[in-house]
Amino acid sequence: MVYDYAVIVGYFLLVVGIGFTFKKMAAKSTSDYFRGGGRMLWWMVGSTAFMAQFSAWTFTGAAGKAFTDGFAVSLVFFANTFAYFCGWAFFSHRFRQMRVDTPTEGIKRRFGSQNELFFSCALIVFSFLNAGIWLNALGVFTSAVFEADINVTIIATGLAVLFISVLSGAWGVVASDFVQTLVVAVVSVACAIVALVMVGGPVEWLLTFRQTLSWVLI
Repeated sequence: MVYDYAVIVGYFLLVVGIGFTFKKMAAKSTSDYFRGGGRMLWWMVGSTAFMAQFSAWTFTGAAGKAFTDGFAVSLVFFANTFAYFCGWAFFSHRFRQMRVDTPTEGIKRRFGSQNELFFSCALIVFSFLNAGIWLNALGVFTSAVFEADINVTIIATGLAVLFISVLSGAWGVVASDFVQTLVVAVVSVACAIVALVMVGGPVEWLLTFRQTLSWVLI
């Protein structure tokens, strides 16, 4: 348990360090702060979009669903992939041509300042609710796994995210998300290898996948 807490503390320090590292890049202009000045590479933005879909449910509810129903739960993540593809194919270049720093600026140009105010307030309210739900789920998960206090987990995690976002803007958020993507990718590959060994190899997995797919189609 001591090593687990040491890893968590080390990760928090790493993320905070990322915030300080990218502080200067976000302080140049509002464009740099909110959208990285339009200079972020596709794999950086992609890692942020990828990590934005992760929550405690991914490792608890989704994992439990995969254990009981097999491959069917993966359809949720494949649907996310398809939605991201549609966003790239139909909306990304149009949004880029608008040369705005935030989505609500685009709403202002098209529908006026009153609509911009309405959607800005709506985003703030729903963002608070969404963040509260995610932090509460994280607190429940950590309390069960690490025996950590739920309130401490929510406050510490919330302050860390707030600190990085305010200090370094989009650059710090994207950089920390990329680090998280690397961690998740390494763990996922390791778990995939262990899972293949446990089920009897790739052939047995393909047979199970074929059977599961036939159930879904039926």
